[in-house]
Amino acid sequence: MPKDLRTFIKQVEEAHPGSFLKTSREVDPRFELTGVMRKFQDEGRYPMVLFENVKGTDVPVLSNALGHRDRLALLFDTDSSGLAAAYDARQGTKIPPEIVETGPVKEVVQTGDDIDVTRLATIVHCDGDGNDYYAEQGDNPQGVRGQYISSGVTVAKDPDNGAYNAGIYRIQVVGPKELRLDPGQYSHIWHMHHKQEQRDEPLEIAIVIGHYPTMYMASQYRGPLEDDEIEVAGGLAGEPIRMCPAETLDLMVPADAEIVIEGRMLPHVRKDEGPFGEFTWYMGPGHPAHVVEVTAITRRKDAIYQDVFNAHPEHNLIGMVGREAGILSKVRAVVPTVKAVSLPFSAVCRFAAYVSITKEYDGQARNAALTALGADPFVKLCVVVDDDIDPYDETRVMWAVATRVRADKDVIVIPESYTCELDPTAYSIEDDTKNGALNAKWIIDATKPVGLPFQEPADVPEPIWRGIDLRDFFPSL
Repeated sequence: MPKDLRTFIKQVEEAHPGSFLKTSREVDPRFELTGVMRKFQDEGRYPMVLFENVKGTDVPVLSNALGHRDRLALLFDTDSSGLAAAYDARQGTKIPPEIVETGPVKEVVQTGDDIDVTRLATIVHCDGDGNDYYAEQGDNPQGVRGQYISSGVTVAKDPDNGAYNAGIYRIQVVGPKELRLDPGQYSHIWHMHHKQEQRDEPLEIAIVIGHYPTMYMASQYRGPLEDDEIEVAGGLAGEPIRMCPAETLDLMVPADAEIVIEGRMLPHVRKDEGPFGEFTWYMGPGHPAHVVEVTAITRRKDAIYQDVFNAHPEHNLIGMVGREAGILSKVRAVVPTVKAVSLPFSAVCRFAAYVSITKEYDGQARNAALTALGADPFVKLCVVVDDDIDPYDETRVMWAVATRVRADKDVIVIPESYTCELDPTAYSIEDDTKNGALNAKWIIDATKPVGLPFQEPADVPEPIWRGIDLRDFFPSL
């Protein structure tokens, strides 16, 4: 059977049964559903949860499916520390899609007056989502308040070369057939729409909700515009993605998705959208966004609505692995002795990178850091450590910073670099008191000098302590 969301659920049930929970109690999609996930987070727990009874819709909701490194590791037959290397190995092996006439996603087809996205996407995630828009609208007769599709993978075809691109963007639901989509000018979808806008034509898109997680991870692929990301998704999954014709568009859509929303991004039309809770765990400001006219909804009869809690660890982890792999690949081209790259959760898996290298000569760590900072515009801090430091162990990284760094020599600041406008400290070149996409980037070289004396670490011999089973001494553990 082709891999789909249900394949992944089964994998989790078998490998980590305690991390998959179900509840049949009715849950309010306005804050209560995400409130449950926020309560788990407060307790340091990150299970995948299936809400079987969601008020206002007949579709169950799966939350936090991708919210733990151990679950993501199931996709690549590795462990959490091997994710970046495994992703990097697979992303270079693109597998073209398998074209089929139809699939499970076509079991229910809604067009014309049957379309009502507000009955499908009912979740209000964070206090403040969409408040600017609704404050301007006053009383909303449709009763929509801050509903967002946070988990949709937006798929489009390049109008010039036909390559498919995928990305996850914030999508506000404002009516049965109208969405507001904010792709950001750094995205490939923005460039595709810009091409069509110059021709006074809409960009056809499909919003995919629920699929095997490699579809989500391929959407974070950092390759060139001409790379087909459906082929990337197939490479990551180890098998082709089945694609079938859309109902109302000249576009192919994933046949084994749970739900697909078909639509057109209109040219020369912008309307207010936002604010929205972002991966930074701050409210991303509202602004004019692209308008999507919905032309069809197709779904499985027993569809599962896969949701992503936007201001929650899952949002951070979705893009983390692809970004780690992208940085690892580019640093390896400059510093072949790179051991691993970590985008720490403490920096929302975006703004900092920890790079471990086997240092062969002085200055090599800085070359690695400069490459990492250039490889991903979101990264504004790179800490380089020796190969005796596990970059996934933040305590060890900070120990290296505390004991191997001379701040006057080993901290380098690069001013006015392009970063991410969602960074609360990013500023505009015109006025540094206003938000923009510029920020300083900085390097911390936490490596020891080559060929010079340096104090040896104090520790018990590793073979001894690693060979000890504490249950031999403490049976109750």
